[in-house]
Amino acid sequence: MATIVGIEVDGGAVLAGDRRLTAGGTVSSERKRHVFDLGEVGAAAVGAAGDIDEFHRRLESEVRSHETDHGDPMSLDRLASVASDLAAEQGVEAIVAGRDDDAPRVRGIGSDGGVVTDETVAFGSGGQLALGVLEGRDEDIGLDDAERLAREAVETAADRDTDTGEEFDTYRLASSA
Repeated sequence: MATIVGIEVDGGAVLAGDRRLTAGGTVSSERKRHVFDLGEVGAAAVGAAGDIDEFHRRLESEVRSHETDHGDPMSLDRLASVASDLAAEQGVEAIVAGRDDDAPRVRGIGSDGGVVTDETVAFGSGGQLALGVLEGRDEDIGLDDAERLAREAVETAADRDTDTGEEFDTYRLASSA
């Protein structure tokens, strides 16, 4: 499985995830994207390859449809609700980043559709390792430091978890100035 993390700080929100895809204990790809830039919102997901692809495709469609119909980005509450339904249908764990009253926030979405509202979230095979790094952070860090911390959390997971790879992607959502 891979590892994905999300962290929110005063300056914004960051998602990060590695690119490794494993099936039956065998690495099948080092290029599978788990983090998705959807413009004013972002998402990350772990699970089976086809389920991640379907989650991404349908979430992106919902986000684009909302933007076309309403002329503005999808709110965090709406994004989490849509992602929750899709995650439960596809059996993936996900983290989304969006704006809540103009402040960037993250929400963790369990494979059962449950929503976690913590400031730090980690899922996947190295999730517990990554969460340990995230929870040991300084409380007053900026967005650049949050991105470094998210990368460090995934790298730490990769050091100890064979299902987490060393190549990764990030998504940043900065606070409005």
